[in-house]
Parts: sequence; structure tokens; C-alpha cells
Amino acid sequence: MSGSLEVVFIRMCRLFDSQNNSVFFDRKFETLMVQQVKKRSCDDLIVSVFDFAKSMCSLHLSEDELALFSAFVLLSADPLWLQEKLQVEKLQQRTQLALQHLLHKNQRRDGLLSKPSCKVATLRSLCTRHAEKLSAFRAVYSDVIGSRFPPLYKELFGVNSQETLSRAFNETTSGTRSP
Repeated sequence: MSGSLEVVFIRMCRLFDSQNNSVFFDRKFETLMVQQVKKRSCDDLIVSVFDFAKSMCSLHLSEDELALFSAFVLLSADPLWLQEKLQVEKLQQRTQLALQHLLHKNQRRDGLLSKPSCKVATLRSLCTRHAEKLSAFRAVYSDVIGSRFPPLYKELFGVNSQETLSRAFNETTSGTRSP
């Protein structure tokens, strides 16, 4: 889940209006209104997501630069289940070099982009915090997630895969299989 969510957060900079401090979402611009956010019990996460979108927007990345940065983020050797970590690390290093080359070619002097790991750390933190908030929300409002979340949200946030994993675990431990 986190890889796709990281890319969503990266792409959010294209939908961010820095003059109004708003993001285009669900066919309208949503403004960061601290009063409303505090009522949602995830104010720190929402403010951090807006801050990240604003910081990415301020970099004025080209589509090529944004695509290479997204690839750099996705090519992570961190997952424990990954078998070819060294190959993924090499590919990530090559992607970072390509990004740095493109930035140099485009005469970018942005210090943060010369070290993309700073942005990656921020993204990973946002995704971890999002997973924690979603897990807490799911524990209280599981019926809302199942019935009201649009299909893309369910896929992005792993709602169906979580249900599938739970069912598979239950089948394994009980020795039965459902159709």
C-alpha cells in the first residue's frame, strides 16, 4: 500500500494551489482549514500532507523530474519480503543518478532534490501515520469502509486485501476453505 500512497502524495503537488493553500479533490478545491481539521482527530496528518504537497509544489518539478522522483521512491529495498534487495538497490541508485543528471541538465539548484532521501523519509513517515490512522478508523468504522469507500480508495488502502488476508488466515487456522 505505501508505495502507491507515496506516489499519490507526490502527485498531489500537481493538484495543489499554493495561493489558496488548497488541493483539488473530489471535483473541488479543499482548503486546509485548521478549525475543521482539528475536529477530525487526524489534524497532524492532514496538516503534514498539505505541508508536503506545498513543499513539492514549490519545487516546480517538470513531469520528467516528478516521474523519476516517483520511480526513486517506488524502488525501495526496504520490504522484508523482498528477495533481490541488492538488485533493487542498484536500480534505485541508477534512478537517483538519472534524477540528479536531469536536475543538473535543467539547471536546478534545489538542495533538497540533490538528496531525495529527505523527501523519501517524509513520505514514509506520512504513510506510516496514515496507516495508523486508517487502522484506528477501521477498528471503529469497519462498516463505513466496506460500504462507503469508493473502489479506488479500497484498492489504494488495501481494504479488500486486508479482508482477503484475514479470511485466508482464518481458513488456515481453522482448516476450512470458503468458496
